[in-house]
Amino acid sequence: MGRRWAPGICAVALICLAAAATGDPDPNELERAYPIVEPDYGHTKLRLSEQGLEAIRRIENPIAVVGVIGPYRSGKSFLLNQLLSLSCDKGFGVGHMRDTKTKGIWIWGTPIEMDVDGTKVSVLYLDTEGFESVGKSNVYDDRIFALATVLSSVLIYNLPETVREADISRLSFAVDIAEEFYGRVKGGDIAFEPAKLLWLIQRDFLQGKSVQQMVNEALQRVPNDNGDKYIDEVNQIRDSLAVMGNNSTAFSLPQPHLQRTKLCEMDDKELDPLYVKRREELKQVVGSIIKPKFVQGKTLNGKEFVSFLEQVKY
Repeated sequence: MGRRWAPGICAVALICLAAAATGDPDPNELERAYPIVEPDYGHTKLRLSEQGLEAIRRIENPIAVVGVIGPYRSGKSFLLNQLLSLSCDKGFGVGHMRDTKTKGIWIWGTPIEMDVDGTKVSVLYLDTEGFESVGKSNVYDDRIFALATVLSSVLIYNLPETVREADISRLSFAVDIAEEFYGRVKGGDIAFEPAKLLWLIQRDFLQGKSVQQMVNEALQRVPNDNGDKYIDEVNQIRDSLAVMGNNSTAFSLPQPHLQRTKLCEMDDKELDPLYVKRREELKQVVGSIIKPKFVQGKTLNGKEFVSFLEQVKY
């Protein structure tokens, strides 16, 4: 609470992305994860990774992006591998150590082709560095969250157990920064076009209420008849999310297995049957809400998407 940047400060202090040439990807080796945004040595600034950008430039269809954001060690990379039906040794890197495995923002190099309302769309899956890990500032985490919000057409907010006040505040702040990013795109004032937000709550039991009810209650304004300043700030945070409109949904996913550090060694027969069932339902939900990424009312192919990313860096 209380971490708010004025627009002028935001414009100066947000994100400095510098292209880091790392070579073009081999067309025969695109079936792997590529970084598109990487941290500098001090984990204070971000830079573009040319190798990942080149993988995107090759895409000729309109692009849709499914991004996953959330705390470190919350299972984001494992979840993405599950959505892509990839094993851990072939998909996004999965870590169980104290330090987060994913650094910056990564994409899966081979997009999934889908038909969306009669249009052939290439869907990219995007993994992000988890927030609240050791050795990083809140400012760095907010940049990652905001950039994922800007790039995604579907943003999965992966949260363990429940929705905390800090989770709502972080989302609100990311939306504020994302709007600043949009202001840097050439062509005048660009209206922020928010991603479809999917609150994914990893929880086995909801005690009589649906996950949608839990999220709705968490986002409700708090009565403040006495004019309490803290409650007023809480409500201001909720009001700032109005830009998201009704553009969100909620879904619950039970834990796949009690032994989380061994998940990569297990096949579906060893995982909780309810988890497997819900995972397949989640795939259907994600597929049903995927839309191409729009900027200024237009879809973006690979080259246009990279150009958009390069413009928001300033």
